[in-house]
Amino acid sequence: MAITTILCDLDGTLVDSRRDIAAAFQDAWHSVVDASAPSAAAISEHIGKPLASMLDELGGGVSPSVCSTFLSIYRESYRSRDARMTLPYPGVIPTLQALSTLTLGVVTTKEPEQAEIVLRRLGLNGFFKHIQGPTVDLCAKPAPDTVLAALAALHCVPSHALMVGDTPADMLAGKAAGARTCAVTYGFGTRETLLHCDPDLAIDSFDELLVVLRELGG
Repeated sequence: MAITTILCDLDGTLVDSRRDIAAAFQDAWHSVVDASAPSAAAISEHIGKPLASMLDELGGGVSPSVCSTFLSIYRESYRSRDARMTLPYPGVIPTLQALSTLTLGVVTTKEPEQAEIVLRRLGLNGFFKHIQGPTVDLCAKPAPDTVLAALAALHCVPSHALMVGDTPADMLAGKAAGARTCAVTYGFGTRETLLHCDPDLAIDSFDELLVVLRELGG
């Protein structure tokens, strides 16, 4: 069955955003956690998860009220940085141009406003018809909620969609939603953990997406 819609994760799939995320995370950490901030490398290993989960898993477990303060400081720091240290991965722009006959969307754990900062800054916003992030009613990946919401917004049935991402959460969310999945191995997830999720496809650079889509008949 032909692919008509491609949903892309953002961080680690379309863009290398680790420096901006790590800097904003460390800013917020210093404001609320009485301990040394984790390194940028350690933070990068958790990118793709909700920020509250990242904070907890990196040893900054705090009360809900302090976590709320952390999130507010992070958002402001990230916004002020305006994605200045974030870059699209090689091949992303020409590949998106080549996919212009398909419907493209973004499904991210970022808040949509943050995602729009990145996409606008890098000139990628025009390629995508919908940006979907988690909300109070929609659980973040690996739950299928945001994938299904994006497909509904784009009027696409899951069997005609491909979820492209760099973490197990992307693969699990896509599968749970009934879409086909494509793992990218150059992002924040490891090849081993991605392949353990049994994605339908795996690519080592974003431009390989054109090749695998031809094989799928997309």
